[in-house]
Amino acid sequence: MSYTQNFRRRVAVPYSGSVSVSYPASQNGGTTTAYYSGTAYEDVDVEIYVDTVPFDDSVVGCNASVGGLTTSVAAMNAAQCASIRENAEKVSSTIINGFFQTVRTDLSAQKAELQQTVNARLILLNEQKKSLLALQKKMSEDYARTSARYLKIFNDLNDELSNRIHQIDQHVFDFAKNVEDQSNRMLKTDMIQCAVTAGKESSLLQAQLNVALMKQHALQAMSQAQNFLVNKAVSERTIQQSIIDGEGTDRYYVPVCYMRTEDKAVEQKCVVPEYYSAAKNVIEQKIVDNFEQMEMPFEKSEDLKSYVKAEVAQNIPNNDAHSERVRDLIIKMLNE
Repeated sequence: MSYTQNFRRRVAVPYSGSVSVSYPASQNGGTTTAYYSGTAYEDVDVEIYVDTVPFDDSVVGCNASVGGLTTSVAAMNAAQCASIRENAEKVSSTIINGFFQTVRTDLSAQKAELQQTVNARLILLNEQKKSLLALQKKMSEDYARTSARYLKIFNDLNDELSNRIHQIDQHVFDFAKNVEDQSNRMLKTDMIQCAVTAGKESSLLQAQLNVALMKQHALQAMSQAQNFLVNKAVSERTIQQSIIDGEGTDRYYVPVCYMRTEDKAVEQKCVVPEYYSAAKNVIEQKIVDNFEQMEMPFEKSEDLKSYVKAEVAQNIPNNDAHSERVRDLIIKMLNE
């Protein structure tokens, strides 16, 4: 909008100069120069008219341009946001698809690697099976050769033992041989047949009885010696296997079976192996008293369930309805 503005200012104007002055003759007369200076002041009024019509027109045009620019910026912002959203969806979709593709590729690679490992293990197991079969055959042959060698050794030992027994009781055997020789000699004479027969039979029978008795005594002595050595070796091995190095505070585990039935009354029973007969009653009573407060770890419980299910699946056939009901009832009782 146009407007008028008035201004008043005082302007100071300095002035100076000289002038030639002729003066009349007094004595001689002549001309002289006079100098002057000073400052003159004047009030000046200024009226200024400011024409703002072109500026106002330009402001209106600028507002229109700014409005158009604002509309363009808003449209561009909306288009940019839509473009950003679309590009973001494309990028996220690409990333997700790429991730799952990478996972699938990784799983496929692991599957192929595991398949190769399994095949290699199967080939190795087959080779080990062949090696074990060959080793079993070789061990069988070695066992047969060793058995034959030891059988020959035992036969030689038996022969040597028989010779040693004969050497120990040589007088007895000589006596028996002499008796037999005498009997044979008597049979060759012209004595009465009855006396000869009776003497021969009685002496031979007596000698055979004595020899059999001595053999029986020798065999009993050898058997007792053998049993003593075997029992001694077994006892030493049992003692050696039973020795446990400990400080007296070691923990030992005893297999038990705890049963609890509920009908009209609650019945608890615990079964302990017979070889713990010394503390059997104490162990059974202690387990019955404290079993309800015992807690089985989750891992042990899961292992026990897996073991029982495997045993049920292995030992109960799946060929009739009765077996299926029995198996289902066992699994139900196990889960409860």
